[in-house]
Amino acid sequence: MHRLINYKNILGKDLGTTMGRHWRRSVQIFVHYSTFFSTVENAKENRKAHKAFAFSAYNFATFATFAVKPFVLICAFVSLWFNSFTQRQDVLLNENWQVLNTDKIAASIFGNESMWDKVNIPHNADAYDGYRRLLHGNKHGAIAYSKKIRINKIKTGKRYFLFFEGVGSYASVFVNSKYAGKHAGGRTTFTLDVTGLIKEGNSLNEIFVNVSHPANIKDLPWVCGGCSDERGFSEGSQPMGIFRPVHLIVTNDVTIEPFGIHAWADIQNNATSLSVKSTFKNYSQQNKKIVVVNQLVDATKKVVREISSSHSLKEKDSITISQNIIGIANPNLWSVENPYLYKIITTLKENNVVIDKTETDFGFRTINFKTASHQFTLNGKPVFINGIAEYEHLLGQSHAFSNEQIVARMKWIQAAGFNAFRDGHQPHNLLYGKLCNQKGILWWTQLSAHVWYDTKEFRENFKTLLREWVIERRNDPSVILWGLQNESKLPAAFAEECTALIRSLDPTASTQRLVTTCNGGEGTDWDVPQNWT
Repeated sequence: MHRLINYKNILGKDLGTTMGRHWRRSVQIFVHYSTFFSTVENAKENRKAHKAFAFSAYNFATFATFAVKPFVLICAFVSLWFNSFTQRQDVLLNENWQVLNTDKIAASIFGNESMWDKVNIPHNADAYDGYRRLLHGNKHGAIAYSKKIRINKIKTGKRYFLFFEGVGSYASVFVNSKYAGKHAGGRTTFTLDVTGLIKEGNSLNEIFVNVSHPANIKDLPWVCGGCSDERGFSEGSQPMGIFRPVHLIVTNDVTIEPFGIHAWADIQNNATSLSVKSTFKNYSQQNKKIVVVNQLVDATKKVVREISSSHSLKEKDSITISQNIIGIANPNLWSVENPYLYKIITTLKENNVVIDKTETDFGFRTINFKTASHQFTLNGKPVFINGIAEYEHLLGQSHAFSNEQIVARMKWIQAAGFNAFRDGHQPHNLLYGKLCNQKGILWWTQLSAHVWYDTKEFRENFKTLLREWVIERRNDPSVILWGLQNESKLPAAFAEECTALIRSLDPTASTQRLVTTCNGGEGTDWDVPQNWT
């Protein structure tokens, strides 16, 4: 089978910024596929690893007769059988990707056929150029990722979403040769609804991700320092590629939106209340009547309190509802010594049938920086903050960490006697926050711009990334500070605007969690001395 795919309008434009005038013309992809067959033993192994799915691995028997202008995309295969009785399924798509980068594209022109690499995600396309302190501190260019999945069984009314935890710096996503969406700035997540692009009924589905990290980025807060006036300055390496996990999320057509649960507590003496906002959407073309149930469940899985309400949704409608659980008696408090976590279980029901369900970790606690003694208090008791800052990179890997590596790093932090963590100086993998919650580590999370460009594009992208950063982390009890800057470059008026935005997203911002700059900034709650950690 020969296929000719023309990405002239979209991919050609994206690649033009990083590959020069030679590649600005249309991108033609001409692929000769061989016959594929299922490897039964691999399928059995994967069934054991994930009970909800049966994965069939496929091998290429041959691969020949291809032309590149400028690259070929070859895909690995995964087969997915969806259980029609489950409400929500999360499938990791980390294995068996194919990649092609600009270095190999250039080499292929001169007859080098060793172009393709088989990789797993997380993947780093930058061989740690950033910390060699070159004129340009990071690798510049583009890389294409490709993968195929086969959906063997489906149920009417299912929605399909691709959830990317981190792609740097610019990502354009295609499904079955059709444009699905894009995202700028790799340190926060993004989710794309690809339902209308998915082929059902045992058909192959092609996922293409074009990633670019061009020189002279001027609309993102984390850039190659060598491209700025601060010659050679690169505060940590900058990721290039799909450097965090990728998921396929399958839901019903009424579903809780990504990071759609927001909870916070009000603890006054012995009176404790819990506020929960739930955002959900009706993707169908019919009106729906939905019951929303939120349960507070303790560590023994006992339901402490429950609240429910009924709501009508018009077709394609999205709503956010507020529910308040009052009079919670003597909740276990989250602390450094005893990081007690409850779960908020959110359930959507239609005609008394559960159609979606999520779980959110939550900890009751109070924090206060504005005490008469200038001591930080947690649950009314002074706590000495003994913290450490960490760059999220490793020699040869940049930011492409496995879960095991992140777990190991957090174990080292506690073993060394630290009780606080600062992710220097951009948002880290979300697993860091989950582990801070579980281990009782106080978390100063940061969204920093070491290089400031006073343009409309920079300001808008910064605020978009800021919204994503706060929404992803605001439920975490470990977060005690919102770090708007490190060594501040933001003008005071813009820092004030960003601080107001954080307060609008997090009711505890500035009253409990302070918004910070560091080492000379203005416009926030607190300018922290550089040696605070």
